[in-house]
Amino acid sequence: MDLRRAVNAGSLAVLLFALALALRIYRIDAQSLWYDEGLTIALAGKPLDTIVRAAAADVHPPLYYWLLHGWLRVSGASEAAARALSAVCGALTVVLTMLLGRRWLGATAGWLAGIAAAVAPFSIHYSQEARMYALAALLAVCLWFALLSGLGIRDAQPGNTQAAGVVKARPLWLAGYWIVALAALFTHYFMAVLVATGATAGLMALRRRAWPAWIAAHLALAGLFLPWVWSSRERLAGWTFAKQPTDPTFILADALRVFSLGPASTPAMWPWLAGFAILLTAVLAWRRPAQPVRFIAAWLLLPLGAILLLSLDQPYYKPRFLLPALPAFHLLLGAGGATLAQVIARRWGWRAGAVTAGACGVFLVAASVAPLHNEWFDPAFQRDDYRSLARAITATARPDDAVLLIGPGQVDVFDYYFHGPQQRYLLPRFRPLAPAATVAELQQMERAYRRVYGVFYVPYEADPDGVVSNWLAVHAFRAESRWYGGVELVVYELGEPGGSPHEVRARFGEQLELERATVTTLDVPPGDAIRVELWWRAITAPGRDLLLFAHLLDVEGRIVAQHDGPPAPVPASAWQSGETYRSRLAVLVPPGAAPGPYHLVLGVYDPATGKRISLPGGADVIELAP
Repeated sequence: MDLRRAVNAGSLAVLLFALALALRIYRIDAQSLWYDEGLTIALAGKPLDTIVRAAAADVHPPLYYWLLHGWLRVSGASEAAARALSAVCGALTVVLTMLLGRRWLGATAGWLAGIAAAVAPFSIHYSQEARMYALAALLAVCLWFALLSGLGIRDAQPGNTQAAGVVKARPLWLAGYWIVALAALFTHYFMAVLVATGATAGLMALRRRAWPAWIAAHLALAGLFLPWVWSSRERLAGWTFAKQPTDPTFILADALRVFSLGPASTPAMWPWLAGFAILLTAVLAWRRPAQPVRFIAAWLLLPLGAILLLSLDQPYYKPRFLLPALPAFHLLLGAGGATLAQVIARRWGWRAGAVTAGACGVFLVAASVAPLHNEWFDPAFQRDDYRSLARAITATARPDDAVLLIGPGQVDVFDYYFHGPQQRYLLPRFRPLAPAATVAELQQMERAYRRVYGVFYVPYEADPDGVVSNWLAVHAFRAESRWYGGVELVVYELGEPGGSPHEVRARFGEQLELERATVTTLDVPPGDAIRVELWWRAITAPGRDLLLFAHLLDVEGRIVAQHDGPPAPVPASAWQSGETYRSRLAVLVPPGAAPGPYHLVLGVYDPATGKRISLPGGADVIELAP
């Protein structure tokens, strides 16, 4: 390549890097940190030796935390700054993908692969997250770049249709490969599959007399890596609590969807998958040296096969584990687009071929538009919103309230946003949960506080038997519940209702009767809560779930506050005829509520239809207290 062409190619590479980085920085701090990011930033802020000890007891090696530690010391620990390391890694991955494609697949394939990588929603998602996955993808590209260079695989030059093979091994490149492989192993445990794939590729390409040195190099890698794995074996074995397998066809279909359209895609976008399938299928007609394509296919397929095998017993499949194989997917897309362009050029001329290549690039960009819009703007696809959750607690909490975090690891991301003086209770203290000790701590909390804000994140792992939630259902008054992505905030009032039960005898339909109720005094200041205790009797078994609502109405009948939830801790679908069920609820009075008379009314409805259950006479609500 002459100097002028090299300068032009370098300029385009800079523009591609700028585009990739811009897409990865855009709205990088629009979403809250989620659980894993909170843990990551908290750990990266500790001394390096502490990071090593903590990582040894976790499910991730320490290299990314070390790099982020240095990055945060320079950039600060804001959301944008913490995530920017991943954004830079993602943009570098794009450029290296393009360069790798140009060198071993040709200019057209390289640029199409670079375009695919630059706009890939899957890559952009994890380039905007303070986790190690973007770094893992970058190391995967570096690994294969060094490997193919070290093996001396023939470059893809126009007109070169000779069988590819090792011309001469390059020790300096292979030494670089060994260093990158070591870094990859200490970034994520699943990278061992990528290193094993590279080791296999080397055995296939090298002459036999080079095998002993190649095997010795990988045995040295194993000698450094396996003791670390051994120290983390118990945590790795218990990483997932579920035992059911994952359907292999689901994994294959979902991997194609996520690799092509990203995690924020919807069924309406799936017709775009046909275009990706055409580009991948076109690789079968590749006419240039085949060895690079075989290696790239192995780079993609072997990690996918490994995740299939691991998921036969436990649900280990997570799309993010496959992110290091994403550059191989983009290289194959580039090879497929270049092949289509060549076929068209041979039949209708080079201009038609150039138009075909351009159309492939336009397709790759167009397919990313809707998924990226969802990624950035649709709340349904956003991360768990601890930022808004903390604001909600700050708006209503008093110093004599408490915060209950189920499980304890939430404290890092929670304290990133919440800086109030309220006492934090981290339950369970240990795994497995100790029921007696946990109940004793809940009783202590009940005696000390009037209100507790429960923050529940995957409680089925932290408290699989529901010790905490069952205790709260019996002893506390559930006020309101709101979801912030995958984390739930539940407000509970503690203590007793403060009144005497009065008979109600309100019959809802033919299935249940509200026998009596206790309502706290209605002389309630703004920001406090009205506590209600109810006794229900099942006239006949409902056989379906029902929900109740309690509305606080002003003199004009407008809803000032409300509560929605199940009528009792036992779901109505499990009620038995003739049995009595007790429940507790609370209605939070807004902090800005004006003084004056209000009415508290209650009703029951079917959540499947939204239809209210009528009382005798046709009314659908009863007044509990003025």
